[in-house]
Amino acid sequence: MARSRITRRTVLKQAALASASILAAPYVRTSYAAGKLTLGCWDHWVPGANDTLTRLCNEWGAKNSVDVHIDYITSVGDKDLLTASAESQARTGHDIMSHRAWQIAVHRRVLEPLDDIVNALIKKYGPISPVSEYLAKHDG
Repeated sequence: MARSRITRRTVLKQAALASASILAAPYVRTSYAAGKLTLGCWDHWVPGANDTLTRLCNEWGAKNSVDVHIDYITSVGDKDLLTASAESQARTGHDIMSHRAWQIAVHRRVLEPLDDIVNALIKKYGPISPVSEYLAKHDG
């Protein structure tokens, strides 16, 4: 009968592997590891526009392990503007909100700065249009 030979080196290797597995386990990417993202978007009047946006967002969500939920908010009665104002005052609501009528200036104090992202895009693709900069860039 052959005896298995367990050496100190073998035990240390297995212990190191087990420790690494245990330490890394919480950081292993699982389905929806990146979390959820909620969007409040204008319920567009162009037929099929909402379907296209939903498809694009779902593709991005699947690629990045993010559960994307989109609420299409009508502009009838300015419900989208009222929703944006209510969420701004309550400091809760959608993670991303579209601003149909350039309401960025109204809500600029509670919006997250995107300078780092915009600067990276400008570096890669060139300057943004002066009109877009005028309408969307506030306080620096």
